[in-house]
Amino acid sequence: MLLNFLYDWGGLNHALFTVINGIRGPLVDALMLAGTQLGSAWNAGWIALGLTVLSAARRWPPHPALASRLPEAQVTVRLLLAFLLASAAALVLVLGAKHALDMPRPAEALPPGSVAVLAPTSEPYSLPSGHAAFAMLVAVVFWPYCPRRWRIALAAGALWVGLSRISVGAHFPADVVAGYLCGGACAALASRALPPRRQGS
Repeated sequence: MLLNFLYDWGGLNHALFTVINGIRGPLVDALMLAGTQLGSAWNAGWIALGLTVLSAARRWPPHPALASRLPEAQVTVRLLLAFLLASAAALVLVLGAKHALDMPRPAEALPPGSVAVLAPTSEPYSLPSGHAAFAMLVAVVFWPYCPRRWRIALAAGALWVGLSRISVGAHFPADVVAGYLCGGACAALASRALPPRRQGS
């Protein structure tokens, strides 16, 4: 009973989904599909590769406070390790929660024909959103290493991904919020386990 209340938010969860999923149009659909692609966990490989290349090229611009404390290569390596650890932890947590909670996708929970599904998936479990978890994970892991303008992009990207998962009919808002919490928690723990160290420490 408590789980149902926390998930449904007194009917607000379904109401918000209906509003967001009902906003349609060629440009909106294209943007939301792009947001869904942005939040795919398969992008972890590209991010890891990018960090490796930037480290080799010595072009990664860390936050000035960190740049004064660490050699450039060490900053990038620790960031890469924190990102990989957080990604692995989030994968285990999200998949475990999906199977344990066994919550249906919107198209299965709501009346037939009432949901616009732009990105069909063979995965039947809805809670939490893996895309939202990955987007928040990226934002939290990279946050301390980025200047303000990059932080704005990280926050906007996480919001974009979350909205896209509702818009394409894959998740309810509660799934997205749960995904954010999972990804943020895994990223925070990984960053705490691999914090930037001072030279000589």
